[in-house]
Amino acid sequence: MNIKSLILGSAAALVAGGAAQAADLPVAEPVDYVKVCDAYGAGYFFIPGTDTCLKISGKVEFGVKSGGFQAKTSDASAAMIAAGDDYTRSDNLVSMYTETTFTFDAKEETEFGTLAAHMEFDDESTTNKGTATKFDKAYLQLGGLYAGMTDSIVDFNAGLYYDDFGIGHDDLDAIGYVASFGNGVSATIALEEYTGNETGAGTTMPSIAARLAVKQGWGSANVAGAVYQARYADPSYDTDMGYIIGAEASFNLMEGLVFGIAGGYENGYDNDGAGNLYSKYAVSAGIEYAFADNLVFGVDAGLVDYDDENYKTWGTSAQITYTPVANLEVGARVGYEKVDNAAVTGLSDWDDVAAKLYLKRSF
Repeated sequence: MNIKSLILGSAAALVAGGAAQAADLPVAEPVDYVKVCDAYGAGYFFIPGTDTCLKISGKVEFGVKSGGFQAKTSDASAAMIAAGDDYTRSDNLVSMYTETTFTFDAKEETEFGTLAAHMEFDDESTTNKGTATKFDKAYLQLGGLYAGMTDSIVDFNAGLYYDDFGIGHDDLDAIGYVASFGNGVSATIALEEYTGNETGAGTTMPSIAARLAVKQGWGSANVAGAVYQARYADPSYDTDMGYIIGAEASFNLMEGLVFGIAGGYENGYDNDGAGNLYSKYAVSAGIEYAFADNLVFGVDAGLVDYDDENYKTWGTSAQITYTPVANLEVGARVGYEKVDNAAVTGLSDWDDVAAKLYLKRSF
């Protein structure tokens, strides 16, 4: 055997051995790349291996506050409003805060319409008060049907920044149906977990709510109302029915200029425990003007009058926001609030001026 034959034979043996070893190796699965889903707008992508489109969004906000901005809420009973406006040494008149929000939206098409789920997780942290976390919203939808923790359909507030002066029922558990009639017109009916019951009186029925809304090029408007149970801890008092009714509208007056107004009346948001319901009414308005695509200025004002508890509160605020780059907002806000307790024995009138500077990155 010559040298050439030896080399060729050795090479053939190596190739055969390598092929045999390669046959024993596991075969890699094909990569299932994430695909863009454009059926529901920007930001959605297909969850690999499914027909579900997912969007993840949120924000991180850092700010510095001074005064009692939104600390003394006007949506409390008179007994909860602090007597006077004196601050103690322990009060933090200047504080920093950090807020985060994570939002998840999942959607896919079915024979009954779009099947969707929405989850919104909020967190606020401060050095002195620790961290407060919660699910702000979590609900599902199938076509016009929705169920879960979401905004009440009776919630009226045209205040852009100082939200103490709205009237309504905020976030709550609900199940409802939205019927769309075309041209931006819709009607909603829902069962919501809201009552005007006194503490110690259990619930035997949900709130029954309804809303009629329109959204078109000129702006949007809605009128809504609800009736709900008002029970007393003392069984000698018959159960009452509380109610709320209100409306809200927003108008695109010209390019860059938006005006909003809202108001409502509620009888039964609280009671005296002796068979009598408390009532209140509220009005609010706000206007915003965009000087440029990245520079917006706005002012708002509102009033809440608690008829039966003999006090009222009003306030106003202004804010300017600047967007130096996409998805980054820099804002400055100042507000004033006045509470009139003149008719309430043992409570003093007070007012408060507060300011806020913040940075917010959204995605």
